[in-house]
Amino acid sequence: MHESIPHWDARFELGREDGDLQHRYFLNLVNRLAGALSDARGVARRAALLAELKAYDRFHLLSEENLMQRDAYPGLARHRRLHDELFDALSSREHAVSLADEATTVDDIVRFLVEWCVHHTAGEDRLYAEFRQQAAGR
Repeated sequence: MHESIPHWDARFELGREDGDLQHRYFLNLVNRLAGALSDARGVARRAALLAELKAYDRFHLLSEENLMQRDAYPGLARHRRLHDELFDALSSREHAVSLADEATTVDDIVRFLVEWCVHHTAGEDRLYAEFRQQAAGR
């Protein structure tokens, strides 16, 4: 396992079961990708995990944005831009895997995704969770 990948804990819990499950699964995929760095099956295994992670990421981001739209979240446009930036950065890194030192590039993707998951979930997604809690209290 990659040493910098956090374990799921309360700082990631946002109080919406489906969203929390999606975030937990995303972190699990990142852990699997990190484990594949030393996998003897090599390039094909890592490429398959990257494709799965990217597809799941697209699903999760769209699901989250749909909920934000439903709730009339005022930060939706900004949040959507952050999601677009994540997806673009992930796509660029995925492409770089085939052009460079593949293991090093995958390690870079793992570091990038961990940083994204920690900061985005515990920061940006928490803002949405707080908005939902305030709206529910009205």
